Amino acid sequence: MSIKVEQVKKTYVTGEVKTHALRGIDLKIKEGELVVILGPSGSGKSTLLNVISGLDTVTEGTIRVNNQEITSYNEKKLTSFRRNKLGFIFQSYNLLPNLTTYENVEVGEYLSKSPLSINDILNQVGLKSEKNKFPYQMSGGQQQRVSIARAVVKNPSILFCDEPTGSLDEDTGKQVLKVLQDLNNELGTTIIIVTHNIAIKDIADRVIKMRSGEIDEIITNDQKIDAKEVSWG
Repeated sequence: MSIKVEQVKKTYVTGEVKTHALRGIDLKIKEGELVVILGPSGSGKSTLLNVISGLDTVTEGTIRVNNQEITSYNEKKLTSFRRNKLGFIFQSYNLLPNLTTYENVEVGEYLSKSPLSINDILNQVGLKSEKNKFPYQMSGGQQQRVSIARAVVKNPSILFCDEPTGSLDEDTGKQVLKVLQDLNNELGTTIIIVTHNIAIKDIADRVIKMRSGEIDEIITNDQKIDAKEVSWG
């Protein structure tokens, strides 16, 4: 799915204080792109992800996904859009502790009208032999891969990732990025990764750099590198 953002602004009001989180964003993301949105805390990158995905509303402007204006949707239609079209991966894994790996991924399957095979996805993320383990029996990287499998089994058109390696060490972070890169290459899923980690930029088709609620720079990578080759330091 393609995304078109036009003059999007987001202002939060707390009492008499106004915070301008987004200041007139214009952005196009092509179907099948892997895009990294970079920026320090407070730059607006997570807010941009939230409004593009329909988790939050805009103050001004329009967002179109495959030419459908999601900024005109009511809450019921937004909920349906998120359930049927989108996948989400966050820094916190949000796994259900009393469910096995397979059962946690099955939760994602239940939310989809056209799910992928759970066993195929577990194999793809390297967890087929771990499918009967509970979260407490797994490392942080394995739990993050379970959360990826749960999002991907829905067969989403767009996968949103908010700091997916933020709590992981270098080796585990690279493993997670490799899974995302492979999914993008093999399934053609549009993937948007929000991060403050500049090392991740080299795996993207394009890098969106943000500062103070604005797009500061857009970089196109003519030569992407394999996630395993990312220079973390």
